[in-house]
Amino acid sequence: MLTKPESVAADDFKSAKWDELTRGRSFEQADAPALALLCQWHKVAQQAMDELDSFGGNTAYQNDAGDLKAFPQIGTLKTASAEIRQLNKQLGISDQKEPEKKETANGGNVLSFVAGNRAAKRKAAVAN
Repeated sequence: MLTKPESVAADDFKSAKWDELTRGRSFEQADAPALALLCQWHKVAQQAMDELDSFGGNTAYQNDAGDLKAFPQIGTLKTASAEIRQLNKQLGISDQKEPEKKETANGGNVLSFVAGNRAAKRKAAVAN
């Protein structure tokens, strides 16, 4: 049984993210530190996005020297995104959307229909 670390359980955002990440997946207790870190990076990313949203759509500011600079939250968000991808990979969590299965008229998916059709053609070719 995977036990949620206290540092994760004590934070509502991280606790909810832990529950989301572990639901329907099987992890070992040895994965708990990486999962906790993944929850932390998700929180960092969310905070950076919230801060960027509070700037009214602006992504840069002008410093005292008159130079246009990107808000630091953009760099934070880039780092958090990279860390999240790496931890997902390490933990075997796919961050890609599952492809939709298209159904054929008879209820099967397209791949099984094509495979069955090819098998039937091969069988007919051998019989001739």
